Parts: sequence; structure tokens; C-alpha cells
Amino acid sequence: MKHLSTILFFILLLLSGSCSKWTETEALEQPVIRPQAQDPELWARYTALLREYKASEHFIVYARLENSPKVATSEKDFMRCLPDSLDFVSLTNADNFSQYDAEDLPIMKEKGTKVLYQIDYASRSATDLTDNEKLSAYLDRVTEFVRLNGLDGWSFTGIPDYASGTHAAAASLIMSRLSAAKAEGQYIVFEGNPIFLMDLEETLASSVDYVVLDSDRTYNITELKMQVANALDYAGIPEERLLIAAAAGSPFTDADGTEYAAVAGMTEQVAALGPLAGLAVYNVGTDYYGLDRNYSALRRAIQVLNPSI
Repeated sequence: MKHLSTILFFILLLLSGSCSKWTETEALEQPVIRPQAQDPELWARYTALLREYKASEHFIVYARLENSPKVATSEKDFMRCLPDSLDFVSLTNADNFSQYDAEDLPIMKEKGTKVLYQIDYASRSATDLTDNEKLSAYLDRVTEFVRLNGLDGWSFTGIPDYASGTHAAAASLIMSRLSAAKAEGQYIVFEGNPIFLMDLEETLASSVDYVVLDSDRTYNITELKMQVANALDYAGIPEERLLIAAAAGSPFTDADGTEYAAVAGMTEQVAALGPLAGLAVYNVGTDYYGLDRNYSALRRAIQVLNPSI
């Protein structure tokens, strides 16, 4: 028995050594062949149809993307992974536009998706954009960057200040600079409470192509109706220029008290409350993959609003 135990010990030792070799990780090259490389002619026909669709009359679908994070965790961090039929993407980290963003930009242009540089004045007005001189210098850099890199325009945020004219002056400065820099085929989109824009001169106000209502923290139909009415009737935003924002992962309750995911629930309200121009989806990069997660929710919203695609 002692000899048998010794033999078994050596067998196990040999097996453990062999197994360790079997389980060693080895890097394998797995080249990614994207659709445009698999069949260039078919890809060209497909993207031509996409651009034709986006040039037609339809409900707009817009998304925010936190591009160029410090550490990319997956494909969800890149523009190329957004639904092909998306109309606009607003880059919330555009100040750190990376080489990967630059590589994706021609693909977005092929698909007809408009890429916007976001100016987040709402969150930065108390820090690095504290006065008009700093804001003006920043706008110089932003407008020059968009011109040199071929982006499709700008989005900007703002918060009304009823106690002073500080924000009204900032809104006027932002719009005067962006409208002066705006070239043919470019867009200006405001995201937030449209009262921020109310003191603009008519020529500047007319340069805003779309307004995305700050409804991303609105969780029921009653509050949403009040916000939309305020935007249309008080702020004077035309229906065909107003989008409602929904935050992926948030709830939304309808008039019957039924709770939906906000993206699905607000998609239904685009036509019901207007018809309005369309839908904006925020937080799209979180919880991105899976059957019922954000990519699928965004894709379904596009199809619900535009069933022909």
C-alpha cells in the first residue's frame, strides 16, 4: 500500500504539472472584420439608404455619449457602436476628443449620424467658465476645433437665473459665437430649460435648430405635460424643434399609474404631446448590452417612432 501511495503521489504530481501547461493563457490574434470591409459595395448601398432616411421627414432620435473615458471598458464607449439609424450624438467629453473618436468620425459621416461637440455651461458656469472672458476664450477653442475636425455642430446646456442677468448674458454670448461659426449643414442644439433662451434676440434664437427639454429627471406624465406646455406656450419653442429627454434606467409612470422604463414610456409621448420633433436618450453608455438594456431600448425607440426603418 505504501508503494501504491507513493506511485499515486507521483502520478498526481505529473498530472498537476501537465494541467498547469494546459491552462496557461495565451494571447490569440482575433482580427475584427467590420461590415464595410466584408462587402464594400453592399456597405455603400446600405449607408446611402441610411443617409436618405435621415434626410427625410421623420422623428429625430438623439443620444448623449460619454466619449473617451479615461479607461475604455468595452465597445459601448465608442461612437461606432451606436445604432446606425441614430440621428444625432452629443459628445459629453468632447474636450478630450481622442484618436479613437477621430477614427470613428468618418464612419458616423458615412451613416449620416450628426456628431455634436457638447458645451456643458450648466455644470461649469460656477467653476472654469465663471465670466464672459473665460467663456469667450473657451468658445474660441471649441468653434475652431469643430471647424478643423469636421464635426457637425454643437450642443450646449444652461440653467436660467431669475435673480440676475448673468446667464442671459452667457446665453447671448454662446449663441452669438456659435451662430457666427455655424456653417451650412451644421446644427446648434440646446439642452435644458428653454427659459434660458428667452432673452435672445430673434436672429440668435432662430439659429437654434433643436431644443432638448430637461425632462431626463421627470418621472410621470403629469409633470412631463407641464414641462412641454411651458416650453411650447411660455418659451415659444415650436413643436417641430422640441425633443423630450429620457434617461436610460429611469422609471416613468403614465396616467393610469403604470410604470415603464423612461425611454419606452417617453417614446410614446413624442407623438401624443405634439407631435414633437423627437426623443433624446441620456445615460446610454451605462448597462449597455443585453436583451433589455440600453442599446436595445434605444434601437426600439427609433423603430417605434419610425416604423418604416
